[in-house]
Amino acid sequence: MDQSASLSVLWRWYIYALHGYATEIIFTAMWEFVFNLNWKLMGNTSIWIMPIYGISGLVCEQIYLECSKRKLPLFARGFVYLIWTYLWEFSSGFILQQFDLCPWDYTHYDWDVMGLITLEYAPLWYLLSIIIDRYVIQYTRQLYWGPIHKDFDIADKHE
Repeated sequence: MDQSASLSVLWRWYIYALHGYATEIIFTAMWEFVFNLNWKLMGNTSIWIMPIYGISGLVCEQIYLECSKRKLPLFARGFVYLIWTYLWEFSSGFILQQFDLCPWDYTHYDWDVMGLITLEYAPLWYLLSIIIDRYVIQYTRQLYWGPIHKDFDIADKHE
């Protein structure tokens, strides 16, 4: 009897939220290093990023499933994710901005829209969406609760 079960929506949301949170911190640390030669590698973000990335991850899952069903090529899926990313970043930022809580401000970029999105980030968002499609979503959807499979039992490796 197989007692394993796929992770619930809440657990997958949590994984996507943590992934986004960590990615944001790494990105801001690398940005500081590249542009300011800050060897401390201090990244920063806002706690608001977690629900934003968590929800986006779940939506990207649905995009992934629908695009896979339609056999849309990976390069085309990247553009679908890119459109979603800009819609979500703008709308979530707009809501947060109404309460003076938006943690990002792109007004200093040439191609910003209300300071909430910037088209300069399109190549980065596109590349990250391909990585999310190929790795994050696929591996997250493979996670499950249940007994350890014999092939992965560490105790067997030590005998």
